[in-house]
Amino acid sequence: MWTLTLDTATPYLSLGLFQGEEGLGRVVRVERRHEEALFPLLDAVLAEVGARKEEIGALVLGEGPGSYTGLRIALAAGLGIALAQGARVYGVGSLLAACWPFLEEGGPPLTPLFTARNRLYYGATYARREGRPKELLPPRKLQAEELPQAGLLLDPPPDPRALYELLPFAREGVEPLYL
Repeated sequence: MWTLTLDTATPYLSLGLFQGEEGLGRVVRVERRHEEALFPLLDAVLAEVGARKEEIGALVLGEGPGSYTGLRIALAAGLGIALAQGARVYGVGSLLAACWPFLEEGGPPLTPLFTARNRLYYGATYARREGRPKELLPPRKLQAEELPQAGLLLDPPPDPRALYELLPFAREGVEPLYL
């Protein structure tokens, strides 16, 4: 069984296909053209790992925050694939997936930021404790003067492998986060 990871909350399309340690992730900057690139990229990744769509048994979808349309693309495509394949669906916050590769066990907290409209940012603060993500400050809109002084990650793309690694901490089903 393969797990498909998908996030379209940012200008990046983050897509991966994983099974145990095996797998492949791709991150492509597409701006607002996620719908044009999603299925061709999925087909390419399936071919590269030698899998078929019928072998997808689970999906981990980025829940945002992000643009309304961007979130809807991953959720609609992901739920459609899940329905067609009889796969389970899980949700993970896009900000957490963006900073997970950079969080060190017991290390300092990090605040990933996605640039929003009107000189605002979406941000949250996380740490890694005992191998688990710890949310120190929940996702929220921030103005530039409200940003923490240290540990900022500006516009990191959600990482496809991080979405997969966060599966044990994911919730079943998805709840998009529109801020």
